[in-house]
Amino acid sequence: MKSVRINVSLPQDVFAELSGEVEPRKRSHFITKAIRRLIKETRDQKLAVEYREAAAEIRRVNNELEGSITDGLD
Repeated sequence: MKSVRINVSLPQDVFAELSGEVEPRKRSHFITKAIRRLIKETRDQKLAVEYREAAAEIRRVNNELEGSITDGLD
């Protein structure tokens, strides 16, 4: 996989924690995994919100149609 080199600034305490957990030559891999996980979580959250909104709209439309279907059948 082709890589791109970037500069990233981290708060000192975050860098200290990272350095305590991950060897210097393995930081890029660790950060890549963390970013991928966060991107997936963010996408999943957006999808869940969109699903809830769509489900609410479907329920609303079904309720409207239910009233239309039973009109005049009493």
